[in-house]
Amino acid sequence: MSIEAVAPRRRLGPGDVGEALRRAFPDRRFLVVSNREPYEHSWDDRQAEIVVRRPAGGLVAALDPLMQAAGGVWIAWGSGEADADVVDERQRVRVPPEEPAYTLRRLWLDEQDIHHYYYGYANQFLWPLCHLRPKLTRIRSRYWQRYEAVNQRFADAVLDEVAGDRAAIWFQDYHLALAPVQVRRRRSDLAISHFWHIPFPPLELFRVATNGADLLDGLLANDLLGFHLPLFCDNFLRCVESVLNVPVDWDRRAVARADHTCFVRALPISIDIDAYAEAATAPGAEARLARIRSRYTPRGGKLGIGVDRIDYSKGLEEKLSALDMLWDRYPELREQFTYVQVAVPSRTGIEAYDWLREKLDRMVWSINDRYGTADWRPIHLLDESLPMERLALLYRAADMCVVSSLQDGMNLVAKEYVASQVDEPGGVLVLSRFAGAVEELDGSVEVNPYDPESFAATMHEALSLTAAERSDRLDRLQRSLRSIYDWMAETFDVWGAVMRGEDAPLSAADRWNRFR
Repeated sequence: MSIEAVAPRRRLGPGDVGEALRRAFPDRRFLVVSNREPYEHSWDDRQAEIVVRRPAGGLVAALDPLMQAAGGVWIAWGSGEADADVVDERQRVRVPPEEPAYTLRRLWLDEQDIHHYYYGYANQFLWPLCHLRPKLTRIRSRYWQRYEAVNQRFADAVLDEVAGDRAAIWFQDYHLALAPVQVRRRRSDLAISHFWHIPFPPLELFRVATNGADLLDGLLANDLLGFHLPLFCDNFLRCVESVLNVPVDWDRRAVARADHTCFVRALPISIDIDAYAEAATAPGAEARLARIRSRYTPRGGKLGIGVDRIDYSKGLEEKLSALDMLWDRYPELREQFTYVQVAVPSRTGIEAYDWLREKLDRMVWSINDRYGTADWRPIHLLDESLPMERLALLYRAADMCVVSSLQDGMNLVAKEYVASQVDEPGGVLVLSRFAGAVEELDGSVEVNPYDPESFAATMHEALSLTAAERSDRLDRLQRSLRSIYDWMAETFDVWGAVMRGEDAPLSAADRWNRFR
């Protein structure tokens, strides 16, 4: 049995989201606040006109369709070179450009902000800590000071935007852990929620955080705090109990504060399922699929796909080691199985990321040198961010998708692959047991990325499944897949209950965890 047993069976859409928002906040404005913006403006190569692009990243990809459905204001760092050229006097611009549906308000960061707040505290302390890599953390007082200051600027932008209005503020991710309390100190009447998109570490690791008490206080200022998994909720509450010496109501998963109660809930995020299915079947898709097959599997055979940011949490080294062992131990797969790895550059300039990119290049070169032939290359490494339209076709063409995360809050690639599988009998999802998605998706083939022999054998078994077995697994995966609109509507329902003074209902994931 999967989470589907307790989750809503009818997949929700944009209309349901709007209804859930109005039901939760009938008289409040709605704001989303995140570090990354959903649209960047930049100059074209000739510096003649401004073009718009959607930055890569699961968070913005997930939230943009939500904002288009719900409307409101999104506050974020304006990182595009032409961002300042298109905003009004209040730093606002309507997006998306082709059919404006909501307002993007930009906040500006200087080089020191970017270096210390973003690259420093957020990505060289919080990210490795939450992904169980304490040796990669960098503790610097200047990082913390700038993190605190930038969070205050986000909070100030929120307060300026809402003015005297009633509003619901939805903060996003680990970049803004302090902003909720900075807002609440001045406007305790606002509805405040926060979704933490990455894992939350266990107490034993969280103690590494010099300013851990401040982080916990910042997050407890929310009326509702969401994580992907019940495990992460438990980790957070144990940290609150131990570090702050504050009592936790474990039955309600709640912490009482002076002027409100913070409820903690598991609310696993998802994707716009229909958007990927439509991109995979867009006009001309069959011809493009044929070209993909011709390019990567010229002799026929099977195709594998992986899509990851170049990040040590994604298990890319472990995946390549297992692929090396796959072609070594199962020589019949040489020239019969090709793997395409989309490796999106990430956080260049941070030593751990630059070193990883160099190692991946060396590993791919070595594997291709050992097993490749004159007209066949085992691994194709694409070091670029691909638009959804191209990704969906690659997903559809692939007989197997491999997600090898060593620690992952959710992993939306797994869901994108399932949504793009529109053919029978469909492909196979090989999914790390350390990705949050494994708790939700019924029908994947589970793998331990730390065990290369088992990893290789599991991929071989996945490639050997019969058509009936593949069809059955895909059917189960697609039935267990909830949409981005399910996620948002459930969040609004829980959050709205809190603001009405009710106990927050347990989420579907929480109920399934207790049932299990």
